[in-house]
Amino acid sequence: MQGFYWDCPGPWYPTMQAKAASLKNVVGGYGINRIWFPVPQKSASGGFSMGYDPYDYYDLGSNSQNGGPGTHFGTQAQLKSAIAAYKAQGISCIADIVLNHRSGAKSESNPDTGGSSYTDFSSVASGLCKWHWDSFHPNFSEGSDEGTFGGYPDVCYVSSPPYNDMKTWLNWMKNSANAGFDGWRYDYTKGFHGWVVHDMNAATSPSFSVGEYWDANTGLVDSWVNAANSSAFDFPLYYTLQSFCNNTGGGGNLADVLDPTKCYAAKNSGRSVTFCANHDTDQITSDKMLGYAVIMTYQGYPCIFWKDYYNYGLATGGGNGAGWGNGINQLLWCREKLAAGSPNIQILKSNDPQCLIFGSYGSSATAPGYIVVINSNPSNWKGYTVTTANGYLKNKTLKAYAWSSTVGGQNYAPNNQFCDGSGNTSMWAAPRGYAVYSVNGL
Repeated sequence: MQGFYWDCPGPWYPTMQAKAASLKNVVGGYGINRIWFPVPQKSASGGFSMGYDPYDYYDLGSNSQNGGPGTHFGTQAQLKSAIAAYKAQGISCIADIVLNHRSGAKSESNPDTGGSSYTDFSSVASGLCKWHWDSFHPNFSEGSDEGTFGGYPDVCYVSSPPYNDMKTWLNWMKNSANAGFDGWRYDYTKGFHGWVVHDMNAATSPSFSVGEYWDANTGLVDSWVNAANSSAFDFPLYYTLQSFCNNTGGGGNLADVLDPTKCYAAKNSGRSVTFCANHDTDQITSDKMLGYAVIMTYQGYPCIFWKDYYNYGLATGGGNGAGWGNGINQLLWCREKLAAGSPNIQILKSNDPQCLIFGSYGSSATAPGYIVVINSNPSNWKGYTVTTANGYLKNKTLKAYAWSSTVGGQNYAPNNQFCDGSGNTSMWAAPRGYAVYSVNGL
């Protein structure tokens, strides 16, 4: 889960902490296993900042600078307490890390340009990472890297102070005496060399890392993943989901989620972090549960957005209905219980642009897998007879354990279906909806 959103009210860490136990047990004993914290360090704009203008890396909210103690999200003590609460539940905690740029320095003369630059960080309260012009582009070591952002001084990792200092800082944040993080979300990775993330991971051994390589081209995402030795957010799939979620008239092609040029999870499922929204982009404005039905049951590692879950009420279906069967909670149960948390996908029907049917193989009688039907048609139920190779479903009555529809009067559970000994069964979903079927009686 992404544990924050843009302009979430501060102090935010106590709000996150209060949800730790409930997020461990969302439904039926299953819950999230990792939470993404906001950028932790003191930033140039202090308490008004979402953290993406880093100033003093070692001030996690304990020093009175840039407007006072604390960050927008709280104090260092509140951060440590929130992390401890999640780790006590067995939930991994990853920090949002901004490596591309830095902000808030004083002006100094710059021998490389012959002018001046805002690169004098000698006044940071922590007294650490007191960088100068030679830690930024351009300098005598490197004129530029892949990109700059917002006019901020662009950090140079060919220069030894940032390269070594950031390794030291990340390891410092892993220590529970300082924070207690165990993984990293890397911001704006298109702005600096992929080997930087590779080397940071090698030096810090995170339990997990994911990069924001914001691009719809799966080939470019894959090249970065290989260079960085990190997972990446599946922006290609995000844009593919938009194409049919927002097209309430039934346009778009559902089979695009199976296309490795339009979905990174279809190309490299072990490195794809799938999502329907984040703090930067929340552009699926219609039928977002169609998108969640895909990411929660398909391959890849799904990331739930806090604002969708709590603010928009999608945990139990939001305006589409409430309670058992609807919403993110029930989809999470299907993934964790029925597919043992690791869907092994079989494609069952993909030649109808408005109806996609796929399944996950089972691993045991208590985790028998499932069959998923996604229907983007604006007015009609859609279904097909398909043949599954999943032996755990054969000769069984199949029940819809999760479903939804945004079409008036259609948001109800589909009828049970029988899967015969050859694996033949008829699968249906309501208009602008989905259904997840598995063995009745679990």
